[in-house]
Amino acid sequence: MKIRKNEIWAAYQKEIADDKYYFARSCIRQNIFPAAENLFINILRDITGKDIFDDKRQTTCTGIAYHSGLIPMETIMTVVARQFALMNQAGYENFVVSCVTSFGIYIEMLETWKHFPETEEKTREALIRATGMTFTIPANLVHASDVIYKFRKE
Repeated sequence: MKIRKNEIWAAYQKEIADDKYYFARSCIRQNIFPAAENLFINILRDITGKDIFDDKRQTTCTGIAYHSGLIPMETIMTVVARQFALMNQAGYENFVVSCVTSFGIYIEMLETWKHFPETEEKTREALIRATGMTFTIPANLVHASDVIYKFRKE
């Protein structure tokens, strides 16, 4: 059976929320390209009229340290959980990530929790112990480039 190109492409498509984004900044991107993240926010707010929240409490993901083997997976899971908790506290459920390394981290952690629910439970316990916070997994998690592409005609 021959699979058509459109069918293959359709399998890789993801849902991208229409509005109300919680923005996760990048440690690298904002230093190498200082205007990139503010430009992204301005495009969404001023040109497309979207609600995007730039939380001053948000921190970077420590992805470089994780990929370098300097911090364990349990630590990065708790960092990711804290980011999601901040998103929840701000009243958002759509998480948009600026950094491709961070985006990979978030996807990896969500997939790990999905296939190994006990790791999610341990992460929840660690987050409560460390910060007193709880979290809900985002309804939508995308990279900033996905959002720009979605609204490219606007």
